[in-house]
Amino acid sequence: MWGRNIKWCIGIILAVALTIAATMAIQNWQRSHFDCSGVLIMEYPDIRGDISVRYVFNGNHGVAILRGKITDKNGENQAVNQNVWFTFTRKDNDYFMESGNVASSSGGTNIHPLLARTLPDFYLKPKEPFYFSIMRLNNSTWQFYTSRSPSVFCQG
Repeated sequence: MWGRNIKWCIGIILAVALTIAATMAIQNWQRSHFDCSGVLIMEYPDIRGDISVRYVFNGNHGVAILRGKITDKNGENQAVNQNVWFTFTRKDNDYFMESGNVASSSGGTNIHPLLARTLPDFYLKPKEPFYFSIMRLNNSTWQFYTSRSPSVFCQG
């Protein structure tokens, strides 16, 4: 009788442990494999930016796609069309990224001064570090932070 009860208890404990381990593995995988889009609106005294961003994280690689425009105080518009392939390491909610290949739809290697003043170097040049703290809010939304300030509300 006791032997049978012990086998059932061990079986239940093993099933619970496997369920917890599987849940933790899935959650860890989801932190490194997601795709989301958001809008980045920048307001400076002499510059306004309206940029849509898409981030794709896949393992330890990713891509950031920026599309939109930046307008200076004189009304000059500069298109933003950047693709940034990057690598990253993650520790909990902290993502340490380094840009790899950076491509602009203009195909040129010159960086427009308006872009250089507005966007971090990570989006403009290879081998540039960048840091995000990314909090998953639910199964399809993430909040991206730089320092303590929210940067992008990103939806999948």
